[in-house]
Amino acid sequence: MSPPVMEVTLVKAAWPGDRDRAWLTVDGVTRRGPVHVFHDLPHLAVESLFGIEDGLWAELAAGDHAVASHAATARDPKRQKRGRIVSGAVTGARTGEWLTPGHRRAKALTNCVANRWGDGPDTPAGVRDRAARQNDPSLQDLLARVDDQTIAMAIRGVRDLEQRWLAVPPGATLRLCWPLARDFFAEPGMRSPAPDQ
Repeated sequence: MSPPVMEVTLVKAAWPGDRDRAWLTVDGVTRRGPVHVFHDLPHLAVESLFGIEDGLWAELAAGDHAVASHAATARDPKRQKRGRIVSGAVTGARTGEWLTPGHRRAKALTNCVANRWGDGPDTPAGVRDRAARQNDPSLQDLLARVDDQTIAMAIRGVRDLEQRWLAVPPGATLRLCWPLARDFFAEPGMRSPAPDQ
C-alpha cells in the first residue's frame, strides 16, 4: 500500500521569538503539523527516496501524532513547546515506547545519511558503514535493496533540502510534497524547476 500524497507547506519564522510552522494537506484537508523543520527535512528526502512507507512522513500523512499536532496549535506556550516534538514523547513516554519500528528504522537510516556528527565520509560506503554499526537487521535488509547511486542521491537530496530551507526568507514558504518525486533528486540542471517559494 502506498502512503497518501501530502502537500507540505513550511513557513519560516518571521521575527525573533516566532516559530517555523508546517501545514500538511491530504485529500484537500489542511492541518497544522508538528514538524521541526530542520530535523524533519532529511527524513523527507530519505524516506521518499528509499520508499519508506512507515516512517515519520508516512505517519504524518496518515494523521498520526494527533496529540503533538494539538499541542503545536495551542495558545499555551508550554503546550506549544511539547508540540515541537513529533510523537508520543509529548506524553512523557520514553522514545523506545512510542517510536514504531518503521519510524525507528527511518530515523536510523536518516541519521546515517545526514551524518550530522561527521562520523566518517559522506559517501555510500560511509552510509553503509554507519548503518552496519546500528546492529539492526531490518536496516541492513533495506540497504541491501538499494544501490550506491541511490544512496548518493539521498545524501545530495538531504543537502539540497537543507539549502532550500536556509534560502527561504523570514516569513516566506517552501512548498514540497510527500513523497518527493524522483526527479527532485536529479543532478542540478537536470531536474524540473522548483515550485515558487
